[in-house]
Amino acid sequence: MKLIILIVLSILISIVISGPAQSKITTTRGISNVYSKNDINNIKQFISSKYNGNTKFYGESLKDTFYGVGVLTRIGEAIEASKDICKQTKEQIKQNKYTDIELVFNGVSILSELKCLQGESLGNEQQLQELLKNKLENGVLLEKTQAINIYFTLSTAKAIESKTISVIDPLLQQTVSTLVSLMDEDGTFKSIGTDDEGNLQNTAAAYFALARLSHRLKSNEVDKSVAKVVNKVDTVLASADETTDSLYFNDLSTTSSLLHGLLSLASVNDKVADIISNKQINQISEYLLKQKNVESLSDAYHLIVALKRCQKNSISQPISLSLVKSIYSPSGLNDIRVRVTDIFEQPIESSVLINKVVSSKNPRSTPILSGKEMKFQSTDNTFAIDLSNENLKLGSYNFEFKVQPVDTESYKSITNTQMVTITGAVTVNDMKLSFAPKSDQLGSPKTTNEVQFGQKLSLIEIPSNNVARIFFRIASEGQPYQAQQVGIRFHSPAREAVVPTTFSADAYSYTFTNKDACKILGCQSGNYQLDLIIGDQSITPLQWNFGEINLKFNQSTVSTNRYPEQLPISHNFRQAEKRPPQSVSSLFTILVLSPIAIFVFGLLFVGTNLGRFPTGMGFIYTMTFIGCVSATGLLIVNYWLQSRMDVTLKNLALLMIPLVFFGHKSMSYYSGLSSNIKKD
Repeated sequence: MKLIILIVLSILISIVISGPAQSKITTTRGISNVYSKNDINNIKQFISSKYNGNTKFYGESLKDTFYGVGVLTRIGEAIEASKDICKQTKEQIKQNKYTDIELVFNGVSILSELKCLQGESLGNEQQLQELLKNKLENGVLLEKTQAINIYFTLSTAKAIESKTISVIDPLLQQTVSTLVSLMDEDGTFKSIGTDDEGNLQNTAAAYFALARLSHRLKSNEVDKSVAKVVNKVDTVLASADETTDSLYFNDLSTTSSLLHGLLSLASVNDKVADIISNKQINQISEYLLKQKNVESLSDAYHLIVALKRCQKNSISQPISLSLVKSIYSPSGLNDIRVRVTDIFEQPIESSVLINKVVSSKNPRSTPILSGKEMKFQSTDNTFAIDLSNENLKLGSYNFEFKVQPVDTESYKSITNTQMVTITGAVTVNDMKLSFAPKSDQLGSPKTTNEVQFGQKLSLIEIPSNNVARIFFRIASEGQPYQAQQVGIRFHSPAREAVVPTTFSADAYSYTFTNKDACKILGCQSGNYQLDLIIGDQSITPLQWNFGEINLKFNQSTVSTNRYPEQLPISHNFRQAEKRPPQSVSSLFTILVLSPIAIFVFGLLFVGTNLGRFPTGMGFIYTMTFIGCVSATGLLIVNYWLQSRMDVTLKNLALLMIPLVFFGHKSMSYYSGLSSNIKKD
């Protein structure tokens, strides 16, 4: 008996001990997209287009320049005009005389990014000292955090005098307490103590500032204050907007700032890593990757900052698994390849296993094969496997891959399902994407791009004044084949449209101008993936991602919502007919009310005789009946003035019950009284 009890206790203890540990070992499907080299080139071109050679700034202000420089330095792009930008930035700070904390923050950040601060003071040290001291003591939350970041940036670059350090350092401990005191019950931070509620932008700034203060001060008191903030992080996370695969806070800038602040907090408090899950990091990454087509320097900056924090952080770094090819012929099954990369398409050292392969038509069926390990190919950083001997028939299959990274500290295992199509029924030949200024020039070899079936064209930029044509042939067993449904799908994170192709002789084609594309895509400029979609009851449906194009529209972006906002409807009402003079209306009113006046004056002239007024129960019946009749009249007047018909009818129905009852009693009483008088 004792042995059984010991065994049960040991099992329970092992469950308690191993439960939390095993709950950490989770797998996700990874991220479905990456920020590729083409995306980096696009954002680089966007930032460069905003540079003003006259002002030596990006955009229209020092803040825009802060955003532009921040993007370029984070993607590793050299800035040729860095000296000019540094010079102009210092001049702006000098002219401002340290009166605008935001301008100084942007300027110091630019100088730090361009490495123009190393050991070099900005001048006017006394004014700088007064600005920092004033904002730390009296500023709103964002001003306090900007002062903290300015101070730490200058201190790191040794661009601040020791006298200023001796004044500011003693204020930092108190600043921590002040910041924490601005935290609301829901975990968000207020600008000042008298505000009714906090907001997420303040919260993001406070998180980052507290993380920097904790690193700098290394105090138990500061750690306790940070712990209070961390205890509310789960409440802040709960306020996020969540979809099936995305998680975000209000908009791109708020999401980026809050992610930056949360991951900064995680570097000084381990509990944050227990609150933010691997899945949530992946969901935020998916949201960020949908915002590739930026339209402002601010959006570009916040996008790159957030993606870089996803790429390198202490909680979890997203992984992407993608197929090199998704369509194979039976003879090509000897070389199925996948890539495993981080969010910036950098290879990740790992092992890849094919967990199982099932038919896409019946995903719950018995796996056709399982447990196949793929081999790493150093030539192109891919993983390959030979499945030519596995007897895979024509059709589509769900391949479930398991990726186990070597660096388990930074990356988590993922289980990702990809669809592989094996087709021998039809093939696509002579796939060409052409563009030219005129339609009759589309056949020129200089503007024609060919791609082999199953492969993909690199990014092609189509000028806005050109005509483009997609041309291809479909064949089965070497003979031309006309499928029932053939279309081209244009899609990006922001837009999607499918257009039918035209069949002529033995070939398909789709020709479009910039105006045509603008109409179907809502004039949303950016990169669009091109998919060929073939459907027919006698073949395996085929979807082939054969290329990517860049479209630029001169028109402003319009909504493609199925239910767009409509303009207010205006009505032309019929002119009111001419009314009779006011005197006629007054005369009519007097005539209608005259019987009442005659009745009242008649009573005064003739007099009233209350000698036969009933007594006893007759009195009660009569007065109640008169009251019900009066109430009915008032109910009708109320309906005429303000009430509704349904309410009036309901109340009238209730009132009719006592009205009929007491009316009957009153009439019976008078009938009996009349009979007694006749007898007498």
